[in-house]
Amino acid sequence: MDKVYIEKLPYTKEVEGAKRWDEEKGEFVQVSYKQEIWHLAYFELKKGFFRGNHYHEKKEEFFYIIEGRIKAVFLDMDTHERKEHVLEKGERIHVKTRCGHIFIGVEDSRVIEYSPQVYDKEDNFKVDLGV
Repeated sequence: MDKVYIEKLPYTKEVEGAKRWDEEKGEFVQVSYKQEIWHLAYFELKKGFFRGNHYHEKKEEFFYIIEGRIKAVFLDMDTHERKEHVLEKGERIHVKTRCGHIFIGVEDSRVIEYSPQVYDKEDNFKVDLGV
């Protein structure tokens, strides 16, 4: 599916770009690098609960899992291709426009969401991902 890109951020200080590492003072994560951000949010997702079940026509979204594990279900609204993934701490997800998505807490989780577009409630379209 070309509307979702999932990556594990590299665990190193030595590369340019988004990355993460641990040090004596604690974990450091550079979630975004050289990206324009017009929307930034943080959310918790408790085990067994969900967020999403929608898609956007204009807004692309990025999600970074700070802690925990989530089940992600994606649906390409054009091809109707459906994919499921279990994602965990350290992974970043890029969801393009016209991609339905829902996140279900496999365990209590914390997530950052950001976008190069502003949030517009008129660009939020419900979709039934069967969860």
